[in-house]
Order: sequence, then structure tokens, then C-alpha cells
Amino acid sequence: MVQWYHSIITKLTVAFVILILVIAGLSVLYTFGATKSALKETTQDELVALASVIATQIDGDILAALQPGDEVTPEFITMRDQLYAMQTSSPEILYLYTMKQTSDGIVFVVDAEYGISEDSAGIGDVYDTPTEEMKMGFQIPVAEHEYTTDQWGTVISGYAPVKNATGEVTGIVGVDMSATRVIERQDFIGNIIYLIMLIGIGITAIIIGVISKTMIRDIRSLNDSAEKISTGDMNVLVTVERNDEIGELAGSFSRMVSSLKIMMMDDSP
Repeated sequence: MVQWYHSIITKLTVAFVILILVIAGLSVLYTFGATKSALKETTQDELVALASVIATQIDGDILAALQPGDEVTPEFITMRDQLYAMQTSSPEILYLYTMKQTSDGIVFVVDAEYGISEDSAGIGDVYDTPTEEMKMGFQIPVAEHEYTTDQWGTVISGYAPVKNATGEVTGIVGVDMSATRVIERQDFIGNIIYLIMLIGIGITAIIIGVISKTMIRDIRSLNDSAEKISTGDMNVLVTVERNDEIGELAGSFSRMVSSLKIMMMDDSP
């Protein structure tokens, strides 16, 4: 009896599963990479769209006029409450804020969480590490190409210019989305891809196993017949019927048995 690890069914199944794993693995790497890139681009487009819409709701003249110490003025409180309502209305928005350029650099003006959260920025607080995309936001709506990390965490941000009544840019609105949410989306898609791959491998392995089992059954039947002939038993009936190479072998084997019987009859006295 052939050991299971030497069996053709084992070898065929393992060979096909390895082949499928290689093909599926390469497909998953390409698909997941392309999906991650597309998802990131979609997120960037969402941020640009959100920032652009929110920018149209902000009064650019008031934004330009706000100075450090104005956090208690009705104008500041009204704009802060407006931004906070927008921030809390969308689960996609982690932080929402406005900024402008001064001689000190790019500074915060109205933070949606000022006075609500302890970790918020006041008017005139300098943003120490402005990116090229943030600077570009004073000209056109734009999103960060990569995640950025600061004291508020790791985020991907979008910016859009805020204009006054004459169309002059007086600042920008910034919209932050948590990197965790984007990564969760990527992980969800990745898990779906892996699940589909595993299901496909499982189904393929079952199909290969079934096909291999029928082949082994017929090969064993032919082997049993050969064993009987080797012991002198010529009353062997080959019952294997297939339309493939094993079927051809069974037909040849059956003819060989018939020929041996005729030869034995001719040689008998």
C-alpha cells in the first residue's frame, strides 16, 4: 500500500494548491496595491470636496479680522460653533479649523474645538511644520499626498482657500481625517480579497481531490488486476471505463489479458 505522502492524489493536490497560491498571491498583491492607491485617491478627493464646500460657508472678512485675544468675541464664537457643527455632522471629519498667513508663518485662527477640547489651538498659534500642500491650499483646493503626524495624531488632510467679499484669499480651511479610518477601509478590502482567495483555494482543492481520487481508484483497480495475473489468475475482468489515458491503458490491459488467455489455450496439450 502506497503511503499517503507518496500518493498521486497528494502530489497532485499539493502541486495545484501551490500553483494557485502563487497565482493568487501575485494577484492579491497587485489588486490590493491598486485598491489601496485608489482608496487613498478617493479619500483625497473627498477631503478636497469637503474643504471646498466648507470654505464657501466661512466669512473671509471676519477670518482676516480676527486677532489673538478675540476668542471671546461673538464673531469668533459664531464661526467656531459653525465649524464645530460641520465637524460633528460628519463621521469622516476628525478635526476642522481655519488658518491664515502672517509674518510669523501659518497660524491657526478658528479651531472648531476651541473651548470645547483642551487640546485645541487659539488664534495666532503657529503651525510649526507646514507642508507644501498646506501652503498650496492658499491658492487651490488640495489634499496631502501622504499622512502627516503632529501633536493631534496621524491624519490625512485637505485644504481649500477662504475668500472675502472681493474674492481675495484671506485664509484656508483645513479638514483632517484620521489615518485609522483610511487604514480600516484598506484592511476591510484586504480581508475581503484574502477571504475570496481562501475560498477559491478551498474549492479548487476539493475539486482536485475528487478528480484525483477517481483517478487513483481506477489505477488501483488496474494494479489489483495486474497482481492477480502475476499469480496466475487469468480470470481477471477489467472494469475500468474512462475516456482519458487511464481508459486507454485499461483497454490495452484488457486486450493483453485476452491475448494471454488465447496463448495459454494454444499452448495447452
